[in-house]
Amino acid sequence: MVAFRLDLKVGNVIDDKYQIIRSIGSGSYGDVFLVKDKQGQYAMKILRLYDEPGSLHDELVKRFTQEYETAKMPGEYFVHSLHYSEMKGNPYFTMEYCTNGDLAKYVGKNTALLPLMAHDILFGLNDLHTSGKIHRDLKPENVLIRDNGRAALTDFGVVGNKNAAKRISTRNIFGRPRQKFGSPLYMAPEMDDLKGGGVTYLQTIDIWSFGVMFYELLTGGLFPFGSPNDLSELPLYLQNAKKGIWNRQALLDVTYGQEWMPIIERCLKPDYQERYQNVLEMLKDIEPMAGSTRSTPVPEADRRSPSIATVVITQGEGTGTVYNVQNVLAGKGRMIRVGRSRDNNIVLCEKDNEDTYVSRHHFTIERSIDGQNWYIKDGQWMKEERRWNLSTNGTYLNASRVNSDGQKLFTGDIITAGEFKLKVE
Repeated sequence: MVAFRLDLKVGNVIDDKYQIIRSIGSGSYGDVFLVKDKQGQYAMKILRLYDEPGSLHDELVKRFTQEYETAKMPGEYFVHSLHYSEMKGNPYFTMEYCTNGDLAKYVGKNTALLPLMAHDILFGLNDLHTSGKIHRDLKPENVLIRDNGRAALTDFGVVGNKNAAKRISTRNIFGRPRQKFGSPLYMAPEMDDLKGGGVTYLQTIDIWSFGVMFYELLTGGLFPFGSPNDLSELPLYLQNAKKGIWNRQALLDVTYGQEWMPIIERCLKPDYQERYQNVLEMLKDIEPMAGSTRSTPVPEADRRSPSIATVVITQGEGTGTVYNVQNVLAGKGRMIRVGRSRDNNIVLCEKDNEDTYVSRHHFTIERSIDGQNWYIKDGQWMKEERRWNLSTNGTYLNASRVNSDGQKLFTGDIITAGEFKLKVE
């Protein structure tokens, strides 16, 4: 894709429709403008592709498009994208404009309202997680406040992609006007581990970031594991996070800190298995603080059924691809093999062969003898070697690691294998 330089100014009209009112902000890869047409006002996000080397164009456009598509998900807890196009080779899309800005304005202020904000954020994360996606960049700047005071999630540009997340985090490290480090301060410790594999794609990543974010909001801008002033202090911050060394007293010293302590404590467990395993667990603990001002009930888990029809890729290359389990078997045996190798029934592989932490023969979905149930097992039976080989980075069902003994599948389950997520339907 060839992209030409843009020199956009207030008053310019884009595509004979959108007139620029003012600049809202700029990031490492793009600009955001407030624009208007005959129907109303919108935020317009423009990818400055002309500023980047051609070798990055495909990846950036892919993530930009992914952000647009993710923000089209239904629900009141997302800032929705509206229209996608391009200008001189530079992609852009419009989205809802939230006049009240982002959650950063609540840092150290109006802390009595934080349980209500938490309610909305967690409902949004629940919608995202049950759709087989994770946010991976949760922070105050990525939570916008609507006219009615409700919070909504935005900025899904690095949803579920570790390599993109690391690149963008590195580029942004000095790009935030309010804080010098941006995303790394909210990253769970397993995301800093190059051998993290599938663990780095579980919903517990977002739960960790939620804990850091609400610690910052409550304490007036402090961070739990230290407040680095320059790049040289970041390694100590990350090391403290891995060891669970954080400033609990600073939280206890602020208004409502004692009430929030057990929730944040559980969010910030270095071992992801000791955190809240899903946001519904956390909602139940926050609901008493939110009071009766918000009538939306805590959602019950969807009705689960062992009658499985399809498996859908919800994250990774081929997102949206639907596999009918009966058609995949095609009357040949009871096992569906999934992995990176081309000899699998379902192949999980990036086009550019990036390391997606998927093993050649990653996991197996097996139908019971009576045909009534399905089970997932980590690894596959290797006929030539006459043994069962486990995957390198593990297979996860919802937030739990699966072994070779197998675990029963139900509709609504989310399978994680490296960077890929698949939803059982």
